Amino acid sequence: EQRKNYARDSASSISETSQYHVEHLTTFVLDRKEAMITVDDGIRKLKLLDAKGKVWTQDMILQVDDKAVSLVDLESKNELENFPLSTIQHCQAVMNACNYNSILALVCKEPTQNKPDLHLFQCDEIKASFIHEDIESAISDSKSGKQKKRLETLRMISKADSAIPPPPRAPAPVPPGTVTQVDVRSRVAAWSAWAAEQGEFEKHRQYHDHEETAEMIAARIDRDVQILNHILDDIEYFVTKLQKAAEAFAELSKRKKTKKSKKKGPGEGVLTLRAKPPPPDEFVDCFQKFKHGFNLLAKLKFHIQNPSATELVHFLFTPLHMVVQTTGGPELAGTVLSPLLTKDTIDFLRYTVTSEEGQLWMSLGDTWTKARADWPKDQFIPPYVPRFRNGWEPPLLNFMGAPKEQELNQLAESVANVAEQQRKQEMKRLSTE
Repeated sequence: EQRKNYARDSASSISETSQYHVEHLTTFVLDRKEAMITVDDGIRKLKLLDAKGKVWTQDMILQVDDKAVSLVDLESKNELENFPLSTIQHCQAVMNACNYNSILALVCKEPTQNKPDLHLFQCDEIKASFIHEDIESAISDSKSGKQKKRLETLRMISKADSAIPPPPRAPAPVPPGTVTQVDVRSRVAAWSAWAAEQGEFEKHRQYHDHEETAEMIAARIDRDVQILNHILDDIEYFVTKLQKAAEAFAELSKRKKTKKSKKKGPGEGVLTLRAKPPPPDEFVDCFQKFKHGFNLLAKLKFHIQNPSATELVHFLFTPLHMVVQTTGGPELAGTVLSPLLTKDTIDFLRYTVTSEEGQLWMSLGDTWTKARADWPKDQFIPPYVPRFRNGWEPPLLNFMGAPKEQELNQLAESVANVAEQQRKQEMKRLSTE
């Protein structure tokens, strides 16, 4: 809601400075040798990157005034980039051309640059066509020396924006899948480069007690598979985020080594923002999802194939190793108490992991290697309620009775929220000591 206000407040105030919440998609160097000459070339390459899952969006504020277009960090409010209007060679709105349906393209060239940069932004809250009009009017006024066209443009944007209904608060619900539509296959395909040793684990037993009907068991399995898929999605998203941050940091370091002056070069502001690691809370959330994922794989080990639960355990240990390394070692992961691994999960992992995976697992300490029965009875273990990046919630099991399950979920969530607040306060206290 706060982000939405940046665009709405600024456009309605009709001031000389307007601000828009945008997502930076990517920046390309326009180079004939790379067959990158026009905005259309950039959109084609963006589509290719998007198809490979290699587009990483970065939220920021795009600010327009009578002198420049600048990019501002959403949190710190620091200026990341400043493009004087005289350096903007081309501005274009590209609507409904790909998955990103409202793209603002800016072609900028500083006097010190040999080749211009093409910056692409997704604009959701105020459409790219309006931001394009704003920038074009600012350039026009700058060239004519009169502040006439831009004020009219801002009034037009303000009127149009007030007539646009707000976007829905949540995405449309995804139809529930079935046990035969296990999406884990595509998750593994995305992590094919992380393939590790694979093993077999064949044993048969009931998923739940004998009192449940086959239909009830199938519903539980289906629900757990859906939760597992969303956990894998969120872990994959977080790991990609870390990889993109590492790439930005490497590129930034390379530029700093080769440049002669200490002055910030074009593109370095955005790179600095992209190189920032996620906050500790996001690492904790990811570690919790690893633990919950292992618990689900132990439950589903006789019910999923191609890939099997065993194969998925091996695949998960590679990103787990990367996330642990990124935090500087196992200390942060070791503080993640909830959810505890079940006894069944611990037995499954002992049987499944390689020696290298086992070393990593053991290094994470008691919070990852002890089941509930091994902890003191009076030790409070907060319930774990997973929250997913896209707002998805697991379907209710009809045979439990929706009101009862909702009541249990709400109780667990409220206890989990209190525990989360206590954990944050403890982390804050430790960081100040």
